[in-house]
Amino acid sequence: MFASTLIGVSAAMLTALSSPDLHLLRVFVCVAESGGFSRAQLTLNVSQSTISTQMIDLETRLGMRLCRRGRAGFALTEEGHEIYRIAKELLADCEEFVTRVNSIRGDISGELRIAMADSLLGNADFPIADLLSRLREQMPTVTLHLSVAEPLDIERLVLEAKLHMGIHTFPNHAPGLRYVPLFGETQTLYCGRGHPLFDCEEMPDRAGLAAYDYASRSYYGGSLKTGDLRADGHHIYSGNMEGISAAILSGKFLGHLPPQCAQPFVADGRMRAIRPDEFSYVSKFEAVFPAGARLSRAQKLLEQIIGETFGPA
Repeated sequence: MFASTLIGVSAAMLTALSSPDLHLLRVFVCVAESGGFSRAQLTLNVSQSTISTQMIDLETRLGMRLCRRGRAGFALTEEGHEIYRIAKELLADCEEFVTRVNSIRGDISGELRIAMADSLLGNADFPIADLLSRLREQMPTVTLHLSVAEPLDIERLVLEAKLHMGIHTFPNHAPGLRYVPLFGETQTLYCGRGHPLFDCEEMPDRAGLAAYDYASRSYYGGSLKTGDLRADGHHIYSGNMEGISAAILSGKFLGHLPPQCAQPFVADGRMRAIRPDEFSYVSKFEAVFPAGARLSRAQKLLEQIIGETFGPA
């Protein structure tokens, strides 16, 4: 179907770009990043047949085949990979042009995409409500996109310019990124009702705790960020605090949680802290920005507000 569509236009030369061309390129980028037409329709909010028609229009316009789909699945052609890379650069430049034009007029507009760790709401050292209030007051025409993501995904998305900033714990700093220290968050060891330690008056030492199963953070390879606490039993892994909380509440696992996550369960007698003076540790949260990139006025103001909110490192 695609091959027959392209017959007679393969030698056509692209001489200019129009607004419809940019729209088709945005559709193509979404299809490429979604891994196929069916997944892209959820993001684009159009039917699969519409996306197929738009892709045929773009391939005809460019005079080359960009992707293959069939029993073997969806895949970009060699030309498709190259067009994807160029299209990403072009669309980023278009967004930058709009931002800089508005900047010349004195406006701060556009988008700010921010991702952070889950379950930070309620942490007194992270006044996210105040932060959002200041962003809204100082950038009333900027659209904020907030999401929750794991640290490795945040770093990757900032590097790919799909995020403007991320907030999480980043023990292994990646090249091409700039990290700004923000605050520390205490992680306390808990067990749930029904766990062998829940009703114990005398808790075991570190070596003794290693005999009990532990709920680990799945990021960083599931390594135990537990302040040298070893756990040799079978594990359960989760990239969010809700999963860790559920594991602890099952009565089968120990796990570390920040106070704002555990407090409701401790209050109703379903969770108990285990020697917080000895088995707690502090997670150091940082904001991550692209290093060496050309920042928009919105990004610069975002970093300024972050600095004013948390003070010097």
